[in-house]
Amino acid sequence: MQVEFVFDLEGDRYRIIRNYSIAQKSSRSGLEFQVFNQEDSEYISLTCPTTRETQEKITKTLRIDYKTFINSAFILQGRIDEFSRKSARERKEILSEILGLSRYDELANLAKSHLREINNIIAIKESRLEYIYQETANLDFYKEKIEELSESYKEISRKIKTEETKVGKLKEEINILKHKSEQCIELEGRIEQYRQEMVRGQKQIELRKKEIIDCEKIISQKEKVLNDFSNYQKFNAENNEFSRKLQRIRKIEEEKILNERKIESKRADLEVEVRNKQDRYKDLKMKAEQEIKNRNKVLELEKKMEEIKLLEEQREEIRQKGSELNVEINIIKGQIERLEKDHKDNQEKLRLLRENPEGECPLCEAKLNVERKSKIEDKINREINLNLEQIEKLKKDAEESSKQKDKLAEKWSETNQRLKDKDVWQQKLSKVHFEYKESKQAAKLMVGLQEEIKKLEKTIRVKDYAPEEQKRLKGFEGQIKKIDYDETRHYQLNRKIEELSHAPLEKAKLEEAEKKIGFLRDELSELKENYQQKELNLKDLEKKIEKIGVELKELPSLKGKLVQGEQVLNSDQTLKDKILEERGGYQSKFEQCLKLGKEKKEISKELEKSKKEQNIYEKLIVAFGKNGIQALIIENVLPEIEEEANNLLAKLTNNSTRISIASLRDLKSGGIKETLDIKISDELGTRDYELYSGGEAFRIDFSLRIALSKLLTRRAGTKLRTLVMDEGFGTQDEEGIDNLVQAIQSISEDFDKILVITHLESLKDAFPVRIEVTKLPGIGSRFEMIKN
Repeated sequence: MQVEFVFDLEGDRYRIIRNYSIAQKSSRSGLEFQVFNQEDSEYISLTCPTTRETQEKITKTLRIDYKTFINSAFILQGRIDEFSRKSARERKEILSEILGLSRYDELANLAKSHLREINNIIAIKESRLEYIYQETANLDFYKEKIEELSESYKEISRKIKTEETKVGKLKEEINILKHKSEQCIELEGRIEQYRQEMVRGQKQIELRKKEIIDCEKIISQKEKVLNDFSNYQKFNAENNEFSRKLQRIRKIEEEKILNERKIESKRADLEVEVRNKQDRYKDLKMKAEQEIKNRNKVLELEKKMEEIKLLEEQREEIRQKGSELNVEINIIKGQIERLEKDHKDNQEKLRLLRENPEGECPLCEAKLNVERKSKIEDKINREINLNLEQIEKLKKDAEESSKQKDKLAEKWSETNQRLKDKDVWQQKLSKVHFEYKESKQAAKLMVGLQEEIKKLEKTIRVKDYAPEEQKRLKGFEGQIKKIDYDETRHYQLNRKIEELSHAPLEKAKLEEAEKKIGFLRDELSELKENYQQKELNLKDLEKKIEKIGVELKELPSLKGKLVQGEQVLNSDQTLKDKILEERGGYQSKFEQCLKLGKEKKEISKELEKSKKEQNIYEKLIVAFGKNGIQALIIENVLPEIEEEANNLLAKLTNNSTRISIASLRDLKSGGIKETLDIKISDELGTRDYELYSGGEAFRIDFSLRIALSKLLTRRAGTKLRTLVMDEGFGTQDEEGIDNLVQAIQSISEDFDKILVITHLESLKDAFPVRIEVTKLPGIGSRFEMIKN
């Protein structure tokens, strides 16, 4: 379901859309808030991300919530005493909302928040001051330790410098020997390299000697190689000529095959076309033979559809009669319900009249004598008997209408059963119509199709197709005969070429050997010279290694001395670092103490300022609280409510009743308490609200609610200027209703719109405009606007 509500507020138009839906076991609700843009003539969304936030925005725009609304500007049916029957605390909350005192609660909460922040700041600053006092007490001790450690640092630094000089000399000597050791390793590597190169050189010498022998062997067969190569070239040239002729013949044969395929394709296409037309002729013949049968089926089914049409007309008549009976039955039921309600009301009136021993009217409390009481009883009894007779007659009418409705329902069901297959018969008729039309068309098409088949069969029989392709076929055979190709000679040439296939390779080897042999002889001579030089270099390197080995015997002794010197140096360096670290720690603490001294002065000033702010916020919390400014505002506004309510109540009670509202109450313990009590007084004195009759209580409630509504429009800053009263006048006698109407008219200038909702006939003409709502059975509610 969905409700769309449009309203105007101080020149702006708003729209609220609420919706609610149920899907299986889950439900979903939505809320949209929009404002109308005059320039673009469209609504602009004010909807927030969540429903709760959107509702808060609506409440903020109206500046009034639902609870305050139904206690002031909107008087719900049967709840005019909503404000009067509230507790004193709840009345005070409603009045606070009307006066907009929630702003002071926000200010009080804001002051409390600031106070908590100030308290946290004060606690942090006091803790920091205590820490500063503890740290600055050690300032002189830190200074003495720094001086003592500085002297130790100088002494150990001098010792380390001496040790570093000794260690440096040892390292220098060791490094020289290490360098010679590395030279020795390098020389050994070079010796190994020379030996490997000499082995490789010997292998290369042997290889070159073998290659020279191979080349001399190939050159010795030069005459035979050149003769074989010459024959190979001659046979190969003749073979190429035969291959070109064979290639031309094969190309012509390929074109011949393609041409034959085209001729065969033309013939196959004609045969397929003949078969297709023959199949089509058979189909048309079968359909033409069904023409008479299909025509009879069409006539039969058209007769069936006429019968179905008559049944549909009968069903529509039944439906109309059923609708008329439903309306008639609903009207009778409504009449019975109203008569039964009147019957119960009359019985209740009769019971109250008989049970009242004082001779007073239980409704208006007027004095009744015996004769008047007897007449009222007789009148009520006559109404009860008349109602019972009418109810009995209406029940019989309803029973008769129900029987007629049941008969129509049976007839409706029977007709629907017979119309169940309507769509099936309609489909059959459409299908048969189509088949009959096809049969008639087939007979016409058969004649022309038979002539086409005979013509195609003759074309295939005399081969009257693809004339160009058949002419080209004869030309291909003549071209092949003109080419002089000897297949036997071509085969013999291929055999001879195959036997001499090695000739090109042998000639290439001969040419390579003639080019290579001189180069190989020169390279062999150079390899022998390199081998002899490497033998001399190897002997020099072995002598150098022997000399370095003698010098390296002193290296272990020097390394032992270096290890001892480095251990002493590391120990002294560790001690130096420890002294430096300890001095740095004390230096840092000393400097921190100097900084803390400055910080102490600044924190002391800030702490004094924070304590002043603490005192201010504590006073603001009390001032903005319920017993501060809020209590003063409520106390000042109560006389205004009393005056407004009493002015209206004077008109309603002929100046016999007055209201007073107390904001303080004396306690038994001797003190006072904030409250919001309502005291009512009349010519009999002051009594509690609960002791007043329904009519009197209504007038008191009405006066208070109107006073609150007027206060809302004047004092709360709200934009709402509408008053709604929903029913509630049934407790008033004729004079009381007249007084209420006059009271409503007297406050009409204070509101832009006043809506009074009632069922009382006596109030119909009391106001200038009325909206009359009528509920009709089976249709729903209708309204009419009437100007008096």
